[in-house]
Amino acid sequence: MIDKNSATPMYEQIANELRKEIVSNVYGNRGNIGTHQQLTQRFGVSIITVRKAVQLLESEGLVTIQQGKGTFVRRSNLVDPLKGLTAITDLMKSMDVKTATTVPVYEMMPTPENLQRDVQDGLGKNTLFLCRVANVNDVPYSCAEMYIPEKYAQCFTRESVAENTIYSIYQNPIGIKLGRGKQIIRATGAEGINARCLNLPNNWPVLQIERKAYSESGELIQYLILTYEASKYSFEVEMELKKQDP
Repeated sequence: MIDKNSATPMYEQIANELRKEIVSNVYGNRGNIGTHQQLTQRFGVSIITVRKAVQLLESEGLVTIQQGKGTFVRRSNLVDPLKGLTAITDLMKSMDVKTATTVPVYEMMPTPENLQRDVQDGLGKNTLFLCRVANVNDVPYSCAEMYIPEKYAQCFTRESVAENTIYSIYQNPIGIKLGRGKQIIRATGAEGINARCLNLPNNWPVLQIERKAYSESGELIQYLILTYEASKYSFEVEMELKKQDP
């Protein structure tokens, strides 16, 4: 909604409105947000104001302008090239938009008995459980349910995990050398804590990553369930074609 009496310039208000729509996937991943003329009519402003708003979005890497055709979304979701176990905050940096992280849940608890046996053994009798929500322009993008081994729990604080990745904390100040990880990506439905944190109804389509991360010595250092609303995440893999026998 544009307020012509606001101290915020109108072109910034328009850019903010369009940015929220892009991030909320209103236009899809490559959709057309409209020509300058269409946006002028929509917002009731001059074409100069629209041009400044669109140029601001272009400078942020959110849109590309095609003369005579309109302004198109460059990318509205997170794309993971799957070349390594990447923290969500690293992927968010590629979008060049306003990001924020909250930690609505942070508590020590008995290690859940429904976890896989190897995960239970790696976490110990108790575990630090935290829920980390990544937001882009005030829109929740991901919900990370993390389990940290009891022996390392005292090395973390709610503030440190809101401001840093778990992996960076393990490296410094703890001094753990990172090793490898295993993850499974599946399509499922939102439920429980991830549904609440992402403001989704139960069973809403989501993409979910289950990850086990290990130190260089093979010790489990994190068990993670990372949930995205389905339209906000995609993965990209480059593979060789299998050669066929003549």
